[in-house]
Amino acid sequence: MINYSYPFNNDKDWNNFWKCFSNVETTEVMRVKSNFLINNKFCKGKVYYISGTFSKKWKTLKPDNKKYTFQIGEQENCHGHFINCDMTEFFGKQNLCPWQRSYYWACDSSMDPDRVKEIHYPTVEKNNNDCWQVLWGMIQGLRKYDGESLSSMEMDKHWDVEKMHWVGPFAIGHLKGLYGFQKYHQSRFLDFIPDRDGSKGINKVIFSDGNYAGLMGHPSMSCTHKGNYFGFKPEGKKPRIYVMDFWSCDGERLVDNWCQIDMIDLWRSINSDYEKFIDEKLNYKK
Repeated sequence: MINYSYPFNNDKDWNNFWKCFSNVETTEVMRVKSNFLINNKFCKGKVYYISGTFSKKWKTLKPDNKKYTFQIGEQENCHGHFINCDMTEFFGKQNLCPWQRSYYWACDSSMDPDRVKEIHYPTVEKNNNDCWQVLWGMIQGLRKYDGESLSSMEMDKHWDVEKMHWVGPFAIGHLKGLYGFQKYHQSRFLDFIPDRDGSKGINKVIFSDGNYAGLMGHPSMSCTHKGNYFGFKPEGKKPRIYVMDFWSCDGERLVDNWCQIDMIDLWRSINSDYEKFIDEKLNYKK
């Protein structure tokens, strides 16, 4: 059984969705596998894109014959088989995402109304140099956040400050360089959930494969909605944040980071009005 991100409940839902697209193409950009057993299983994962033309009605959505590109993370690990597909470009163009009606994001990569999702390939070639120490150092740094200053995490010690690519959900954008990542995602994410604790994630796994690595949390952390996020004011709810990360490393620095966040379900978990709105639009039933 595969565990899918919103709004797919099973293989049938997943397969029926792709039947509504023509000229479908799949492009794989990264594949990783753990070099040791984790809970008696070798873990593996991949990042890929599926592109196609929306040519047939799906749920209540009418075809617009436009091309869409979906960034997808997939992992088979000791907790099961998971697929996390970013739906925010597709839903955004169907007026189903809150970021269209909010100027919450100010970076060019997310506010350009004519932008489209682009495929990002690794900027670092695969090799056998183990990146575990670099990756674990970065994760430990994230846990050092003092609640006030981003510098308390010392991310500049772990990332290539200039060459970094954070390839996130379409709603957030493709952020280039550590400064852009911190300004347009990390700082706002920490304002949203300042008490986030990744050590309390469920179905958590992290592993390296030479200079490539993968992580998954389902959900990835415990946290409380305390700050404005995409126009949603805090109601003290506990957000559901399903995450997959994939990295490349060049020597002593991380470079590429494909970050899969199930944004639609995250928004559903913090705002009951949005949950009702999107579920009705998609005839969604758990």
